[in-house]
Amino acid sequence: MSAMRSVFAQLVLVIALVLAGAATLALLLGREFAARPANTQLLRGIEGMAVAVEALARDGRRAHALARLREAGIELREDAPPPARTRPLAVMRRFESRARGVLGAERELRLGAGDDGHVLWLRLDLQPPVWVALVHDRPGTGLRQYSALLLGGCVLLVWAAAAWVARRLVQPLRRLASAAPALVRGEHVVPAIGPAPAEVVGLARALGEANREVREAADERRVMLAGISHDLRTPLTRLQYALALVPGTDPALQAGMYRDIAEIDAILSQFIAYARDGRDERVELVDLAQVCRHALAAADGDWTIDLPDSASIQGRPMALLRAVENLVANAQRHGAPPRSLSLVREGDGWRVEVTDGGPGIEQAQAQRVQRPFVHGDRGGAGLGLAIVARVAHQHRGELRLLPGSPTGLRAQLWLRGA
Repeated sequence: MSAMRSVFAQLVLVIALVLAGAATLALLLGREFAARPANTQLLRGIEGMAVAVEALARDGRRAHALARLREAGIELREDAPPPARTRPLAVMRRFESRARGVLGAERELRLGAGDDGHVLWLRLDLQPPVWVALVHDRPGTGLRQYSALLLGGCVLLVWAAAAWVARRLVQPLRRLASAAPALVRGEHVVPAIGPAPAEVVGLARALGEANREVREAADERRVMLAGISHDLRTPLTRLQYALALVPGTDPALQAGMYRDIAEIDAILSQFIAYARDGRDERVELVDLAQVCRHALAAADGDWTIDLPDSASIQGRPMALLRAVENLVANAQRHGAPPRSLSLVREGDGWRVEVTDGGPGIEQAQAQRVQRPFVHGDRGGAGLGLAIVARVAHQHRGELRLLPGSPTGLRAQLWLRGA
């Protein structure tokens, strides 16, 4: 997920835009309804003070008037003040522009440097001219510092608000997202989303209802397939006994019929195994090496075995045994010698690898044959590899089908624990 697609980033952007819009509107309204009348009133007061001082000076009491201003703590100077060390703000430039219209051409209002910071100077209409300090802007207390502090406060406010809202929205969604795969698969999971918006609660309720429907459908499928297995295996057993009792049967024909019955029985077993899927089996500590030994116990032919003494993993014992048995049976049915089974540690999990020297499969078909009821060119019910892939998924792993060297198939079952 990119930065600008996250909920937090979008909330920061929205809140920042709202605050920026509100600040712009407040600035425009303040300038229109507060600053402009206040500036006009201030300029009128400055004009009145200038007129009074200039009148006293023209009556011959110039020295007396200037002395009284100094006694009041007002800074005076006869030479032009040095310019300000920083560029005036836009509001100050507008104030100077308005001052020229109110005070007249004989007087001048200028922002310059003073003894203790920036000073707004007024040049009186006197000869020689006199500059009067009106407003002092001391370092650290000016508008720029105030604006910087205000901007920093707004940024912190935006981040805090966005973090609070995003956490309240995202945390329940993350919990729901982590539980969603199990809910969709039909596992009995109750997501603890905690306090959440109504929309998230509604989504959790809908997923819970879908989970219930999936579990009910799975239960019905298991019952149906169990019934089919029972109903079909009974006549198959009768056929097997009847075939053994029929006299004078061709041995080749009889052996072929036995193989057909065994294949039908194996297909029924795969149907049942796929329907049961192992989710109802308890997770416990399993020795994967012992599981591999049990899977090879009924295998035919010579196998090269490379197993550790033990390999502990949290898993479902019967599901793991069924998965390894299917890989072994697949190598025996469709592969050719040499055959091997190995178990090695890979990172935080284990890798079970079954190899054979048969024809293998095309790499383009490697993912397709892992889907249910996909036979490809290999025959069978099309469920063996699908069962293995599902068991791998239940144990946070995957099934990889790779070409052998120089021929054959390498079936790798990666497991990290249920």
